[in-house]
Amino acid sequence: MHAITEFFLRNMIAVYFFYGLAFFTLGLALALTTRQTSRLRFARAAPCMAAFGLLHGAHEWVEMAQRIGVETQGYVPGVVEESGRLLLLVLSFAMLLCFGMQLLMPAAIPRWRVYGPVTALSIVWLTLTVVFAYSVQATPLATVAIGDGLARYLLAIPGAALAALALMREQRVFRRLELGQFGRDMVSAAAVLLLYGVVGQLFVRPSALPWTSVLSTDHFLAWFGMPVQLFRAVMAVALTIFLMRIMNAFAIEHRHQLERANHERLAAQQSALESERRAMIVMESMNDELRLAAHKLSLLLDVANLLDAPGALEDRLRQALMRIIEALPFADAGLVLITRWGNRDEAVMGATGFPDLSRASDATEAYAQAMALGRIAAARMVAVCRHTDGAVIEFDAETESHTPEHKCRSHGAPTSMIGYPVTAHQHVYGSIVLVRLSPIHYRPAPAEMALMAGVAQQLGISIENALLAAEAQRHELVLGDLLRQVVSAQESERQRIARELHDATGQSLTAIGLGLRGVESQLAQSECNPAVAPLTEQVRELRSFAQNALGELRNIISDLRPPQLDELGLAAALRWYVQNYARRRNVNAVFTAQGDDRRLPADYRTVLFRIAQEALTNIAKHAHATQVNVSLNVGADTVEVVVTDNGAGFDPALPDHLADQPAVGWGIVGMRERALLLGGVCTIDTAPGAGTRVRVVAPLFPMHAEWLSEAEVSHE
Repeated sequence: MHAITEFFLRNMIAVYFFYGLAFFTLGLALALTTRQTSRLRFARAAPCMAAFGLLHGAHEWVEMAQRIGVETQGYVPGVVEESGRLLLLVLSFAMLLCFGMQLLMPAAIPRWRVYGPVTALSIVWLTLTVVFAYSVQATPLATVAIGDGLARYLLAIPGAALAALALMREQRVFRRLELGQFGRDMVSAAAVLLLYGVVGQLFVRPSALPWTSVLSTDHFLAWFGMPVQLFRAVMAVALTIFLMRIMNAFAIEHRHQLERANHERLAAQQSALESERRAMIVMESMNDELRLAAHKLSLLLDVANLLDAPGALEDRLRQALMRIIEALPFADAGLVLITRWGNRDEAVMGATGFPDLSRASDATEAYAQAMALGRIAAARMVAVCRHTDGAVIEFDAETESHTPEHKCRSHGAPTSMIGYPVTAHQHVYGSIVLVRLSPIHYRPAPAEMALMAGVAQQLGISIENALLAAEAQRHELVLGDLLRQVVSAQESERQRIARELHDATGQSLTAIGLGLRGVESQLAQSECNPAVAPLTEQVRELRSFAQNALGELRNIISDLRPPQLDELGLAAALRWYVQNYARRRNVNAVFTAQGDDRRLPADYRTVLFRIAQEALTNIAKHAHATQVNVSLNVGADTVEVVVTDNGAGFDPALPDHLADQPAVGWGIVGMRERALLLGGVCTIDTAPGAGTRVRVVAPLFPMHAEWLSEAEVSHE
């Protein structure tokens, strides 16, 4: 036997130690390295290789321990101990298979598809071991030897070949990821794995397997002069070296990831800074627009308030124009030209900022130019600007005021005055001209031009509203006068009818009654005559009819114009009417009065009495009430009449709630119109089933405001 072979045989314990140490070092290194986050598929499969190294190293150290026991104590391992060693060997080869399959399969493949074939192959190995051992009637220890040999052929050799193939494919991925320097290490690791699996696992310990008579560990020792365990240990060391070098790819990948992350972080920061810069620009622009909108809204609101204030329209326009000139940097002076005013074709209703026209020729010229510009704007319904060189330019105020390329701004000479038409709803009411008298040239900004156009529109709306309000006031005065005439005519006609009924019809009914009483007395003296008795009864009935008709006539006369209203006042008339109403309608009616009603003018007494009368008539016809309350309250400044009932009520929210009761509907309209005659208001609070409350409040001796200026009166 060769000396080297004898040396290795004498130091087999050391061979087993270094053999196990190489694989254990490989497993531990892979287990620690693969904890890093990586996108490489190799990192996903490396835990299986780490498990293979740890399990296989543990297996070799178990064999080392067995050999120490055999050489030192003559100890022979038992079945249980050998079965544990075989289990470690099979598990390590199964992890080698898992490494190869997981490296070959895509990352999206579920893990059960990796572990399934490995488990199936392990079951095949176990089945063949049991079947072969049973066929040769092998002892338990011989069965373990058979399982050892089959595990190397069925699990180790396919696992090593599969892992080598996977490493060869993975080195292409490394090259695509610019990690080509590790591709050679992968090729070397694949070659080492192939040698370890095909050569190192081909020779097995002697057993009942038929091919062990040719391919056993003893034959390897005889042929190559060294134990196969040494060859496996050398392959393990080489595999550990190559795989540890491949592990450096994780560090490089991690460095690339950090560089990419830093680059992305810097790009994100730059993008965030750029976005923040753009946001600040947008925010500043929005703030400018907001300030301009607030300034515009404040100016328009001030102008609207000034134009809506009481007083002559000329004074209001002058005050509004002063506020406009104060708010606009461009203008020093201005005027408002109203066309077709009163009996004139045009009138300057507001002019401010111009010096004394009788002393300053420049001011006179500027005023004349402003008047001419205003006439052009009003006649053509366009905005016009005049420049210091005398050029007059027309422009569209709605579209061009917001654009930087404005005709007036782009003109060479500075702008001296701008005129806008004052329109509303396609009607031209005149124009407004804003003038710059200062020698310091100023070019109005687009926002200021837009503000001027908005002010002109607001002026048009406000002037139209003022004219419409004046017209409405005139109509109200005419309508009020007509209503007073109608009410006065009604009351006069009522008085005339009442007098005629009292003087003519009443006297006739009284005479008829007296005549019938005389006839009845004469017939009573002839009671002995049987033919007279029926005549007496008929005369008595006719006299009763005449008396009833006379009573109804008195009621009609009282309703038409109760004498208490003229002789005793409103409170007495209402008290008499409520008491008479309670007696005739058979309801509980109560009247209360506060204050001195003697201060009430005759038209107040008439109107308030008619409103209360109409309310009570509606209650009698439609409310079916059992309780009615009427109150009169004469205060220092107002007079109030309230009529309430506990009747059926109605729904005031429905527009047609009085469709089947036209008398009530016209009665409500009449009450409200009569209240308006006194400058008061009539409110009706009601709901279905909740009764009705009619309340009339009118001011005593109201001071009517003056709505028309002298120009408006002349226009009328």
